[in-house]
Amino acid sequence: MTFQWEPEWQRLYVDVLLETDPLKLVGRVATAEKAILSRVEELCTSSDGAVEWQAIEDAITGMSMLKREILKSPIRTKAEPRPTFVTLRARVV
Repeated sequence: MTFQWEPEWQRLYVDVLLETDPLKLVGRVATAEKAILSRVEELCTSSDGAVEWQAIEDAITGMSMLKREILKSPIRTKAEPRPTFVTLRARVV
């Protein structure tokens, strides 16, 4: 029996995919992006991880599509300004 380790970034990405509240989705995307960027930095210094690189690329593509949907979404509280790519990106850094 083999145990398959699930990286933290992957768990956070699944949380993004399962989030149904549009107001919480922005924060989950930012958290997952930060974890992915951290993992990318780790992978840049190792020679392995080809399968994980593909999974990361797929996750980034998926979250990009979600962010486009977030920006188009009319569901927000009046106090919350419409997020922009710049503000979403700033939350990751």
